[in-house]
Amino acid sequence: MIIDAVVQQSPTLQFSLTAQKLKTQGRDIISLGLGEPDYDTPDHIKAAAAEALRAGMTRYSAASGLPELRELVAQKLRQDNGIPAKADEVLIVPGAKNALFLACAAVLRPGDEVINLTPCYVSNVPILKLAEPGCVMHTVPLLADTFRLDRARILAALSPRTRLIVINYPNNPSGKMLDADDAAFLRAVVAERDCYLLSDEIYERLAIADLAHISPAAFPEIAERVITVNGFSKSYAMTGWRIGYTHAAPALTAVMLKVHQQLNTNTAAFIQKAAVAALAGPQDRLRQFIGDLRARAALYRDFVAATPTVRSAPVEGGFFGFLHIGATGLGSDACATALLEDTGVAVIPGISFGEDFDAWVRISLAAATGELAEGLRRIGGFMARHAAA
Repeated sequence: MIIDAVVQQSPTLQFSLTAQKLKTQGRDIISLGLGEPDYDTPDHIKAAAAEALRAGMTRYSAASGLPELRELVAQKLRQDNGIPAKADEVLIVPGAKNALFLACAAVLRPGDEVINLTPCYVSNVPILKLAEPGCVMHTVPLLADTFRLDRARILAALSPRTRLIVINYPNNPSGKMLDADDAAFLRAVVAERDCYLLSDEIYERLAIADLAHISPAAFPEIAERVITVNGFSKSYAMTGWRIGYTHAAPALTAVMLKVHQQLNTNTAAFIQKAAVAALAGPQDRLRQFIGDLRARAALYRDFVAATPTVRSAPVEGGFFGFLHIGATGLGSDACATALLEDTGVAVIPGISFGEDFDAWVRISLAAATGELAEGLRRIGGFMARHAAA
C-alpha cells in the first residue's frame, strides 16, 4: 500500500509523546522538541472565536474562506511581504500542512520532478508523495554550516521535467533566512525553467536577526509561478486551531480550491473569526514573543560559544537552534534517545529533516527561558561526557 510506503509516524510527535510519558512517570523532563510557543493563544483571539460560536457560526461556510479574512490576508501580504495579492487569490484552509498538500496536489502530475531542499520540514516528503505518488524526488541539501543554497547541486538536479522546487524560510530546522543572493538565484531558475516554487513562510514573522524576510512572490517576473503558504500557528500561538492559507495566481488557486472542497469542504468559520482577530487586533503579544526569542537565541549562541564540542547553524529566524553533535560519535536518533534517558531533555534528531543531517539535533527556542537555560546546561554536560568517551 502506498500509504504504508510513504507515511511514517512524525518523529517530532514521537519524541514529544515519549517525553510526556516519562513526565507522567515522575521524571524531570525538559521538552525542547515541539515547535510550539510557550504561551497560550491571546485572549482577544479566543474571545473572537467564542463570540462567533455564540452567534451561531457553526455551519458550512464559503469553501475559499470568509471574505473578511481573505481580504485581511491579502492586505497583510501586500503590506508586509510586497506581494500584490488580491482576496480572490487567497485560500483559507485547516492548517499550513494542509496548504502544502493542496499546493502539491494542484501542481504535480505522474513523472514530474521535484527539488526538495533539506534540512526540511519533516512532513514535506510524505506530503509530496501523498499528493502525487508518481513524482520523482530530488533531495538537495543546503551547504553544511552556512545553510545557504548549494547552487551547483540544484543546477545539476534540474531537468526538463522539473515541475516544483520546495523551500522553507526562515528554515525549519536550521533557522536560516533567505538572503538576497540566494533569492536572486531562485528567481532566475524559476524564470528560466518555468517551474513552480512552493514557498513555505510559516515562520516569516519571527525574525531574530536584523534581516528582512524575502517573499519570492514579490518578484513580478516569477509571481505567477510561486505558491506562498503561511498560517497562524507559530506567530499567534494557535498551533491547535489548525488554520493556514495559500496565495497563488487565480488559475492555480481555483485548482487548489477544487481539491480543498473535496477534502475539507470549508475551514471552521468560528476559527476563521479568531484569525481575523489575530490579524486585525493588537500585536503586543507577538512583539513580546519575538523579544523573548531574541533573548533565548542569545542564550543559545552563548552556550554554543562556550561549548567546544558543538557548533550550530546561524539562528536568524523562526524558533529553532540546529546543533551539531558529531563529537559524540552517535547518530542523531541514538543521541536524542540517550540525551532523553540520561538527562531528561527532549530534542529532535536531525535525520528527521534529511539524511544528510544525522550529526545534528533540533532544539526549540520557544521553550520558557528558564527551561531552555537548564536544558542547555544538561546538554553541555552530556556532550562533555560523551565526547570525551
